[in-house]
Amino acid sequence: MKQRILSLVLLLIVLCGVATTAHAADAEAYNAADVLYDLGLFSGTGTKTDGSPNFDLDRAPTRHEAVTMLVRLLGKEAEAKSGTWTTPFSDVADWAAPYVGYAYANGLTSGTSATTFGGNATITASQYLTFVLRAMGYTSGEDFQWNKAWELSDQIGLTDGRYTNTKSFLRSDVTVISRNAMDVNMKGSGQTLAEKLISEGVFTAKEYKNTVESPLVLQPPALHIDRRDVEFAVNGEMLDRSKSFTSRFEPGTYVITPYIRGERCDADDYEVEMSGRGSGKVWKNPDGTFSVYFPADDAINVRFWYDLTPVTTTDANGNAISYIRRTANDLGFSTPVIPKSGIILDRDGMNFLPGQTTGSSVKLQDYFVMYVYYDGVRIEDYSVTAEIGAPFTVSVQADGSLLILNQRPGEAKFTVTYQGESADFGIYLSNNG
Repeated sequence: MKQRILSLVLLLIVLCGVATTAHAADAEAYNAADVLYDLGLFSGTGTKTDGSPNFDLDRAPTRHEAVTMLVRLLGKEAEAKSGTWTTPFSDVADWAAPYVGYAYANGLTSGTSATTFGGNATITASQYLTFVLRAMGYTSGEDFQWNKAWELSDQIGLTDGRYTNTKSFLRSDVTVISRNAMDVNMKGSGQTLAEKLISEGVFTAKEYKNTVESPLVLQPPALHIDRRDVEFAVNGEMLDRSKSFTSRFEPGTYVITPYIRGERCDADDYEVEMSGRGSGKVWKNPDGTFSVYFPADDAINVRFWYDLTPVTTTDANGNAISYIRRTANDLGFSTPVIPKSGIILDRDGMNFLPGQTTGSSVKLQDYFVMYVYYDGVRIEDYSVTAEIGAPFTVSVQADGSLLILNQRPGEAKFTVTYQGESADFGIYLSNNG
């Protein structure tokens, strides 16, 4: 059960940071994959850095993979591997031969022609539904048409109208259909597929009950970021809270020690995952720290989830709903790269280019400091002017830094001039009281 909770947490962390395709795997698919995996009926394509299975749900399965998934769903993998099978197909991969052989011998597949299986081609929704319906005792050409298999699957409650050959079909769809099949009666029987597998000793009734009963699902992720309760130490040095969202580091691997309300975290107190795009990696360590690998010329964001509290309530229809209530805090990494031409500004390790407008929420009379670079070198002998009526004052300090003093909320421009070259920058200040 805990593994299923973690999978869902990681899924939603990713979903809140990157755009997904119309049919990308959702919580339903991940929950289905976890149930099947825990019952020994579904395998991933490898493991993630945290040791959990990689289900690869957002990829279209091949016919080789689909028939393998089907044989595992039926609890027949060991029988398939130990048997001696012959088929008329000349294009079956060696690794898939036991599964294709078992499926062919038991009438679950007939190939794409008399001599070909078409194993490297991606499978359609109707083709996989045909596999499953045959496994449940239905006969194509009599009970249903293989190219419209969804008509029967919708009728018996295996599917819900979402699958046709016009829809892209992914490994996530395989898990949902396969999970649904567990609770659908076999043809002409009051016995479900799950009950059949229990009677055959694939798993016990208790194992099935414990695996599928009241799975925890997650509410949509919180949109706000709370920086009040969380602090991070990077390689043993506490990070200024104001810089935790985007901080500049040289490329490398960093060990992060998280603190929640001043207390160092144990590994079970939080979850962490990369959010958004980037080629970095993040993983938890047994001592409660987590590590971040940060490559050169990249920018990554790490999402830190804490206060993971199980909650059980009911929906409008009185159905029990369980979910994890949690809060997020972000930690950003980017390399301290300064453009090598023209005037740019740097504030707390964040670069601003000419023509950009940057915002800040500060109290009236607050200030912040920027540094000015020209051709990648910090300069001091420049001048700065602001438009008349600007809601701030700007001035060059003795150390060459650019001081911006907030007077009132608003937006304005200022100009930095150096050796006859000028660059305009915009700034927007909002008052947080």
